[in-house]
Amino acid sequence: MGKGLFKIYVGNLDYKVTEFSVRRLFEPFGELEDVAMATDKETGKPRGFAIVMMRDHGEGHSAIEGVKGRRLMGRPLVVNEAVQKKGGKNGPKIGPPSTDSSSSESHEGAFSAQTPSSTSPSSGVGLTRTPDSRASHRGSGQPSSRNPRRTAGRNPRRST
Repeated sequence: MGKGLFKIYVGNLDYKVTEFSVRRLFEPFGELEDVAMATDKETGKPRGFAIVMMRDHGEGHSAIEGVKGRRLMGRPLVVNEAVQKKGGKNGPKIGPPSTDSSSSESHEGAFSAQTPSSTSPSSGVGLTRTPDSRASHRGSGQPSSRNPRRTAGRNPRRST
C-alpha cells in the first residue's frame, strides 16, 4: 500500500451525472474515501469529470481496470490514475495523465546565447530571439505566434 490517497480521474462524464452515480460505479471495487465532482467556479455548472479517492492503492488499480471501457449515461468513460498538473496560477491541479510530452517543456528561454561570430553586425549582442519568442511579431502587423486568431485588421472568419 502506497502513501496517501489513490486518486482516480474519471472523464467524459455527462453533465447530468451525479456524485451518487459515480460512487455506485466504483463501490464494488473497494471502500471510497471521497468523490469530487469538478464544477466551474463562476457558473457552478459541472465540468465533465470527477476524482475518486480510495485509501487502498491495490483496490484503486483494480477499480481502474474494472471501470475502464464502461459507459455511463451513454458516454464511454475515460478512467486513469490522476496525476498532478504542473503550474497554474492557483497551484497544482489534479487531472488526467498528459499524453503530450511537449507541454511539459519550459519556455523560459525566449533568448538563446550564440557565439559572437554568428551575431548579426547590427545587433552587436550575443543574444538573439528564438522563433518561440513572444514579442517576435508585435507591432509588425503580423499575427502573433501566441494567438493565431489575432490578425491585423479584420476578422478572417467573417465573410465580406
